[in-house]
Amino acid sequence: LFCFTIALITLALTVDKTTVRADKTQSYITYHCVHSLHEWTGKNKNIDCIMIYVDSTNSIEKVAMSVKVADFDSENPNRDAHSLEVLEGIQYPNVTFSSTGIVAIGNHLKITGNLTFHNITKSISFDAVREDKDKHILVNGSFSILLSNYNIDKPSFMLKKMEDKVDLSFVMIFTVQHSF
Repeated sequence: LFCFTIALITLALTVDKTTVRADKTQSYITYHCVHSLHEWTGKNKNIDCIMIYVDSTNSIEKVAMSVKVADFDSENPNRDAHSLEVLEGIQYPNVTFSSTGIVAIGNHLKITGNLTFHNITKSISFDAVREDKDKHILVNGSFSILLSNYNIDKPSFMLKKMEDKVDLSFVMIFTVQHSF
């Protein structure tokens, strides 16, 4: 009887959690780079992102994301091809993130986790904002990385290298069964 009771409690606790995939038609991540002569932005709409959603507490417990380097589009095919070469996108095709902690204070989220880029994993933290609308959870945020932290040689143009810092921003939209 004791084992059966423990099994029921465990089942009740896990039934409350749902794995929810971000809507690929509306979710995206962008990057922004700077060179002394120009700036540019690229966008990736082909994102695999899932979250563990806890219905009883209306909370996000965990999130994981993966994007292909080749799927970023700066609206300049030559630049995109060169980026794929510089980032060694054939050898290291994916950028991944897996959260290790999410702290929610109201609709503000402090997310920590591991970002793997160019086959190097670094712990990062960033802020995001959550908005609940109908049966959707929208999460948007931003963070920056340094290419040098991921052993990426910055490309140069007119004998000047681009800046080391790359700004990233994202919008993830999840559909849940819970109504807000």
